[in-house]
Amino acid sequence: MCRFRERARSFSRVSWFLLALATIGCGPARPPSLDEDARQYVRLAVALGERDPDSLDFYAGPADAVADIRRSPPPLAAIKREAEALSARIGARDDAHPAERERAAALVRDLAAIAARIDLLIGVRLGYDQESLAFFGIAPEPIDDRGLEAIRSRIAVLAGGSGRLVDRYAAFASRFTIPPDRLEAVMTAALDACRRATVAQIALPPGERATLEFVHDRPWSAFSRYLGGAHSVIQVNADFRFTIDQALQIACHEGYPGHHTRNTLRTAASGAERSVQLTFSPESLLSEASAMLAADVAFSSDERIGVERDRLFPLANLAAADAASHVEVERLAGELQPVQADVARRYLDGQLEFARAAAELEARALVPHAEAQIKYINEFRSYVTTYTTGRATFAARLRACEGTGPAARARRWRCFQHESLMP
Repeated sequence: MCRFRERARSFSRVSWFLLALATIGCGPARPPSLDEDARQYVRLAVALGERDPDSLDFYAGPADAVADIRRSPPPLAAIKREAEALSARIGARDDAHPAERERAAALVRDLAAIAARIDLLIGVRLGYDQESLAFFGIAPEPIDDRGLEAIRSRIAVLAGGSGRLVDRYAAFASRFTIPPDRLEAVMTAALDACRRATVAQIALPPGERATLEFVHDRPWSAFSRYLGGAHSVIQVNADFRFTIDQALQIACHEGYPGHHTRNTLRTAASGAERSVQLTFSPESLLSEASAMLAADVAFSSDERIGVERDRLFPLANLAAADAASHVEVERLAGELQPVQADVARRYLDGQLEFARAAAELEARALVPHAEAQIKYINEFRSYVTTYTTGRATFAARLRACEGTGPAARARRWRCFQHESLMP
């Protein structure tokens, strides 16, 4: 047995990567396998998460594999240095099998995201597009102002009233807003409906579960934390006021067939790197983009209206006569999300100050009380790309996969599962 004793005072003079290799074993020097490199990537990702919790979505691997890193995480500069060295070594591999080459390429992309995130944390500021490309490999396209104006005109007709459109939209939505004392019952039923639709199409392991938890004082409306073992906790921010359709969207997005389902299937596959997910990475882009379409995959338009009208409206003690109009207005409002990326880009690039950015979100994206959204952008910056441009890109992939014709709906589930799990 080879023994190793860490000396804190000499850490800066010793490569952290070599310390990690000491856990692999002793013997003649040999090139690490891709599996060993993947385990080293996992340790780097967890180390970054210890230094900056926002950077790590989840780690669901063995606790003892990263226990030392969590007790004493290396400095950010050391993590970046080892990420770059590991990326260079993986990039120089010459694997014969296409699957291994793609796996190596995915690791290189995620290691580059680690280095870019550390640059941001230590004060390097890129333009929005450059930052988005560094994290996610994609940047927002120019928006279609004419198309977005047509969407707002359609919402104006359905919402009725007069005055600012954002106020008319908010007044319309208030008719379908879940009373606080009914939120838990509605969210529980919505999660059950999304799960029933999903397990009828996708095989999930026995004992999998997603549980709800209601929280306060968070910058987001909902968040799914994958704990491993096919178990997620979905936190719902009870400070927000959700409409019926938004509740169903959250349940599908965070649970079935969204984040919980994807994480359960992904971590069951081979490869140590699947036990971890960075928040700012190409993997995160795919996770968020696919979850944005989860409700649309789970339910056709008629099925969605039926679930809300027959199950959720009664639980909320709300009149369901206008359920179809409510679903349509929420669908149209979702199509305005590209505005959020446009405003975030100009705000973070210094072209808009806080008040003007909030005003644009209210006028163009119909985001009521948009100050909260700007605060979210302050914290998560170009993450906005994942649920705007990422959503549009994934939707195009899904349409190309499923094709057209009578069988397209049946193919949609198969295509969704395949595309959402691709590297």
